[in-house]
Amino acid sequence: MRKLFLSVIVLCVLAMSAYAANWNDVKDVTPIEKARPAGVTNGIYYGADGTSVTLCTYAASKTQSAKRVFLLGDMTDWKLSADYQLYKDGNYFWITLTGLESGKEYRYQYAIERADGVKKQISDLYSEKVLHPDDQYEPKTVDPTLLDYPVNKGADGYVTVIQPGKPKYEWSEATLNFKRPNKNNLVIYELWIYDYTTGSNGYGGSLKGLMKRLDYIQNLGVNAIELMPICEFDGNYNWGYSPNHYFAPDRAYGSEEMYKEFIDECHKRGMAVILDMVFNHATGLNPMNKLYPYGTELANNPWFNVTAPHSDNVYEDWNHGFEPAHEMFIRALKYWLTEYKVDGFRLDLSHGLCSDKPNTSVGNLKDYYDKGVKAVSPDAYMILEHWGGNMGIERPQLVSYGMQCWNNTSNAYCQTAMGWLKEGDGFGDANKDGYVSYCESHDEERMQYKCKKYGNGDLQTNTAARLGRIAENVAFNVLLNGSHMLWMWEEIGYDFSINCDIDHPNAENESYRCSKKPRPDAIGRNYFSNKDRVAAFTKCAQVITLRTQLMPSVFEGNPTSVVVGSGAKLRKIQWGSNVFVAANFDVTGNQAVTLPSGTWYDYLNGATPAYGTYTLAPGELKVFTGTQVAPPTFTNINKRDHTPIELPTSDSSLKGRGEKILKDGQLLIRRGDNIYTVTGARVQ
Repeated sequence: MRKLFLSVIVLCVLAMSAYAANWNDVKDVTPIEKARPAGVTNGIYYGADGTSVTLCTYAASKTQSAKRVFLLGDMTDWKLSADYQLYKDGNYFWITLTGLESGKEYRYQYAIERADGVKKQISDLYSEKVLHPDDQYEPKTVDPTLLDYPVNKGADGYVTVIQPGKPKYEWSEATLNFKRPNKNNLVIYELWIYDYTTGSNGYGGSLKGLMKRLDYIQNLGVNAIELMPICEFDGNYNWGYSPNHYFAPDRAYGSEEMYKEFIDECHKRGMAVILDMVFNHATGLNPMNKLYPYGTELANNPWFNVTAPHSDNVYEDWNHGFEPAHEMFIRALKYWLTEYKVDGFRLDLSHGLCSDKPNTSVGNLKDYYDKGVKAVSPDAYMILEHWGGNMGIERPQLVSYGMQCWNNTSNAYCQTAMGWLKEGDGFGDANKDGYVSYCESHDEERMQYKCKKYGNGDLQTNTAARLGRIAENVAFNVLLNGSHMLWMWEEIGYDFSINCDIDHPNAENESYRCSKKPRPDAIGRNYFSNKDRVAAFTKCAQVITLRTQLMPSVFEGNPTSVVVGSGAKLRKIQWGSNVFVAANFDVTGNQAVTLPSGTWYDYLNGATPAYGTYTLAPGELKVFTGTQVAPPTFTNINKRDHTPIELPTSDSSLKGRGEKILKDGQLLIRRGDNIYTVTGARVQ
């Protein structure tokens, strides 16, 4: 599929190159030097009258500013014209447009002649909405209001869309008055929109599809949702870690309105929304990279480092010491907090947010937190994926400053899921304020897959016993100190490898790592009707709800006692006289546990009175509460949003459209070498 997709893009680019802007129309036009209006740097500045806009872009190498910059777009009939040459102010070029139609969308690019005479066309770095030649596929299907790409008009790559006088989104009172959960009491559900919602509901891979899953996520009891990157990324099907524009939500998932509706709906349900942001690097489609691209020209590019001064870099490495780049990231954080009302961020590869010198990320992160987050939303979250050789020194500094750090505790939980109790399987690292611990994330192998393949005793063959261990691990993560996270489908025991894909469910191929995965709701899998999986979901939801809704104030303190060390078969957590948790992580033998003194109720057993000593079978979890609180119950976790598609009795509606096929529970149409959804969106 990727090779086919790339070939389509190449054909589009080749087709457009024949219609490049005609620079002969402006060969004798020289720039006028004029100071920018006050407060204008890079970006798009709408006038209060709704009919004007000031556009400004930085166009320079490390040593020389560009010769000339022109606006090329709908307002110029996609022709270069002296009337639309930008004023020059040092390395910045700007223009103010007046007399625009309020509420109307306009498309444009910057046509730039560099100091060396090379001519480039780029989108606006601060684009809030973009178009791309591949919009004829999924984005146009998901958002029918999307403007057409200006084919055969001289556009090259991404095109920016502006809308003076754009109507304001009417936020609900739930969002305007949303009280964010305590940053050390978060239970986060991380998901990839594309994979989480691909299905038969007509909105596969989109925000509309995700909205249909919110009942399920809310029932799980989490108080925050973390979306894998949604800033405009390369292609339409992507994890999102190849960003190119930081102010534009990716069109493949839906419109700006859909994103805001989703965030509003989450707030109505008491769930915060956290965005995964990728500030470490950008791809060659980023306009500033495109101006002086990767290769020999990158050495002239002030925005990027030729060689990353840190570990783990991918794509082109931002120079966070370059003031316009530094300013962009501050403004991006502010933008998403104010315009989209999100509640915080997870910063990918935060140890890489360096200048052109190593070990400079801490200072940059503190500045971003101060100026980009706390300045506009003091209680917003800033969670860091901070690894690297200095993390033992840098992470405590960042946590003490008010940020949080991801804490990869997945190896310990995989060990206990598999029943191999030995050195390295302790949960102590998951018991920390200031950190977000997890059993699984998008980057880690799935526990149930490892248990099915490598489990101790009968865990490889005994499905019920294997699934019975899910709630144990979830409880001994989310009921410890600090914040915690689940990866999508963890709660029902997703057991396909991270290194497989939808067409190769049994593969262990690194190249499939970011591919679409086999569906848990496909016909024949029955995840949501399997009694052991439903039981796992129910216990996980009951445990999470205890923390986030029934007794949240208890977990804002610290546990009074924990027994979670490596190799321990019987593990315990106690929060004073309020909550006592015990589980047997052994595979074969029973374990006896005696309740602490006081009054206790067996929470998972309908909050019935509890006394004395209990014998726990292998994989058994017990949660006791000091007051009688009833756990939530569920009659049907499946609901409409997880119902797999059935083959229709008649294909008359598909007549003439191609061959009807059923692939992983989804009805598709094959026409030649291409495969489409029944709504016409191409998937292969």
